Amino acid sequence: MKNAIYKALFLMIFLFCVAGVLFKPDYYTIDLSSRLLSPSFSHPFGTDYLGRDLLSRVCLGGLISFSISFVSVSISLIVGFFVAFFASVKGGLVDKLLVSLIDVFQSFPGMLLAVVFAAFFKGGVWGVIVALSVSGWVGFARISRGLIISKLKEDYFVYSIVSGERVLKAVLKHIIPNIKTPLLVQLLLSFAGAIIIEASLSFLGIGIKPPLPSWGNIIADGKEFILVAPYIAVIPGVFLTLSVLCVKNFLKID
Repeated sequence: MKNAIYKALFLMIFLFCVAGVLFKPDYYTIDLSSRLLSPSFSHPFGTDYLGRDLLSRVCLGGLISFSISFVSVSISLIVGFFVAFFASVKGGLVDKLLVSLIDVFQSFPGMLLAVVFAAFFKGGVWGVIVALSVSGWVGFARISRGLIISKLKEDYFVYSIVSGERVLKAVLKHIIPNIKTPLLVQLLLSFAGAIIIEASLSFLGIGIKPPLPSWGNIIADGKEFILVAPYIAVIPGVFLTLSVLCVKNFLKID
């Protein structure tokens, strides 16, 4: 029951963001005469310091965050899996190099790596995607390596190779279906982490660049007016918290 509630809540947040973008597309319209308006019927979430409608910006910021997180986690999964598979099949020095590389990457906090790469690529949508992908692939590689090594020794995989089946086809047919559950768990955890890191990078000014909205840069703008217009920072903060909470609990992950 609790799991279903989290799924429904995340779906509601996603659909709310889609609807907000489709039906109220004035996220860039500046109206200084309407700056810092409290939530009302015409502006349900109020307006920011430039008079821009906060509802539209929060919705678009949510879609941008979800999209960036999904793309970066997907890239991390694909790169991590195939690097781990290649190293596991080759073994020897190649596998040892992968293990050493994973150890080096994991010796640094993921947030620190993301900050370094985001600053190097000068932020923006693609800069954040690259930063999240480069800092996130090692988690998938570490998990995939252990799972793949155990499956390569299974009789059904050995038999498929001996019988002439192509390696890639054998991987898609025999290995991936048998390791999909732990990879899905890692995918959801990484997706939740990517949402947080993207918001953090944007909050620090090295992520999504204005006027493009992000929950992080909206909160950063709102902190300057926290005493007179707290809703600017609070509303995107609530959406960010609920989204991460729902994703982490999607499969009853503790």
